[in-house]
This record gives sequence, structure tokens and C-alpha cells, in this order.
Amino acid sequence: MAKKNKKKKIKKRKTKVKKKPLKIKKKNKIKKKTSKIRKKKNFKKKKKFLKSSLKKNKKLKKNKFKKQKKFKKIFKLKKKKLKKKKSKKKKIKKIKTIQKPSFFEKLKEKVYEYFRRLKIKFLIYLEKLKIKQTKRDIQNLERSLKQEQKFAEKKERDREKFRLQLIKDIKLEERKKIYQLKDHLWKVGDRFAVIRQRYQEYRQKIREKQLEELEVRRKSREEARAILEAEKAENALKQKLVERLERFSRNMKSIVFQINKRYITKKRSPLRFIDNISESGECLIRNDDAPTDKDYLILLYVEGEDVTQRLKNPICLDDKTDIGNAKNFQPKDIFEASDYIIDRLAVMFDKERKLKK
Repeated sequence: MAKKNKKKKIKKRKTKVKKKPLKIKKKNKIKKKTSKIRKKKNFKKKKKFLKSSLKKNKKLKKNKFKKQKKFKKIFKLKKKKLKKKKSKKKKIKKIKTIQKPSFFEKLKEKVYEYFRRLKIKFLIYLEKLKIKQTKRDIQNLERSLKQEQKFAEKKERDREKFRLQLIKDIKLEERKKIYQLKDHLWKVGDRFAVIRQRYQEYRQKIREKQLEELEVRRKSREEARAILEAEKAENALKQKLVERLERFSRNMKSIVFQINKRYITKKRSPLRFIDNISESGECLIRNDDAPTDKDYLILLYVEGEDVTQRLKNPICLDDKTDIGNAKNFQPKDIFEASDYIIDRLAVMFDKERKLKK
């Protein structure tokens, strides 16, 4: 069946290619016959080689049956591959026979190729002409630039020559004037001697004044250093006094805060703590609605005119809640002073409540 189908296909191909001349048909037939003969010979050789290899393997190996099956499979696969190759070659030949260009088509292609090459050559020639033109333009530009540069250099040289000539003329004129002045100065020599003497006296006076000013400056610097050292010492003493009173002021501040938070009613004005230790060495507690700091309730201070005296003297608490009393405390007695302030304020609040009732 397969052979019949092949013959039918071959007949169909022959009918398609009838339009071409007889010489091409004969050549194709001869080629086909030669290819078939070669394929048959190759196939027979392969078959013989496989049979010989099978015989040798039968002698060498024990599992004959399995290996025979394997060789059969290999043989079948090779057959299939050969068939596929044959079919591919036939298809390629078919396509070649169909797609072979005619004489006029070849002529057209050659003419087209010739004109295409001519066009490319013409374009290359145009490009070369352009390059030559650009080279000429560049050369002309370079020449013009060189000429301009030479002209500019020439101008600069002329200017330099003119400037040097002017300088020479000016120097000659100045020399003439100097010679004239020298002749005049010899006549006025006595006057110059008097002027020089006066000038020396004037310079001497200026030097004396400068020396006096330097002495004054030196003295003022020494005085300024002494003042600065005194200020530093005073500031150090003030800092010691501030550190001495700072503990008491903290306690007073915390007392005022606690009283305002817990014990003061809404109608009564709160207490206020004012810290002036760094300025005047005082801190006080007063009512918030009091007009000035003089209307204080309790005042903390240190007696003495200078800072040194204040450091030596004890700390005073001036109480104006009931009667103006002043009580002295040592720097160690911080808690005693805070207890005293709390007691005095408690007595004041009790009296205010009794008066309201």
C-alpha cells in the first residue's frame, strides 16, 4: 500500500512540473535514480553490520533474548530515521523544482543589483566630495585665523612700542624738571635747614606724646586687671552665698507649692515665692495679690554690708504674719527653718479662719 501511495505522489509531482523544459526533467530523473541506488547500498551495508554485530554479541553475552529485542528496537528506530530523512529530501527537491527562478527574473535581479551598486558608488562619491569640501573650508578657516592672530600680535607690538616711547619721553621730562629744581634748591638751602630742624623737633614731641600714652595704657591695663580680679573674687563670694541660701530657698519653694496645692481655699489668694538670691541675697513669701515685695509674709536674708560679712553672719528669717519677728539660723539648720515657716503659716491660716467665722 505504501509503495502504491508513493507512486501516486510521484505521478502528481510530474504533472505539476510539466510546464518546464525536458532537459531539466531528465536531469532530475537521473539524480533521483542515483540517490535511490546509493540509499539502498547504504541500507544493505547497515543491515549486514547489524547482523554481524548481533552474531558476535550472541557468542559473548548470556541474555540473548533481551539483547535481541534491544537490537530490533534500535534497527526499527534507524529505519524510521532513514524514512524521515528521505521524506525531507524529497520535499526539499520539490520546493527547489517549484521555486527555481526563470531567466527574466534572474535578469531583473541582476539589473536591480547593478543599479543598487551604482547608487551606492554614487553616494560614496558624493560623500567624498563633501569631505573634500569640508577639508577645504577648514583649511580656509585656519588661514583666516592665522592672519587674524598675526594682525592682533602686530597691534600688540605697536602698542607696546608706543607705551615704551611714552615712558621714555616722560622720564626725560622729569629729569629736566629735577635738574631745574636742583638749581633752585641750592638757592633755598638755608630755608630747608630751618624746616628740617623744625621737623625733627616736631617728631621728638610726637615720640614723647606716644611714650606718655603708652605709660597711661599700661597703667590702665594694670588697673583693669586688678578690677577684673576683684570682680572675680566678689563673684566667687557671691556664688558661695547663693549656694549657702539655695537650700533654704528650695525648701521655701516646696512649702509654698504644697500649701497652694492642698490647703488654700478657692476664695483666698494663693501664696507666691520670689527668689532674689543672685541679685540681692534675699528670697520671700508673699500673697499673690500683694502690691509690692515689701508686703511680704516671710523674708529670708543675711545681715551684713559686704559679701564677706554675710558669709560669716547667720541666716535670718523675718516673720510678718503676726508681729515682725526675726529669727537666726545656722546653715545646718535647714529643717528647723522649714518647720518654723510651716508653723508660722499654719498659725496665720488659723487666725484668718477664726476671723471669717
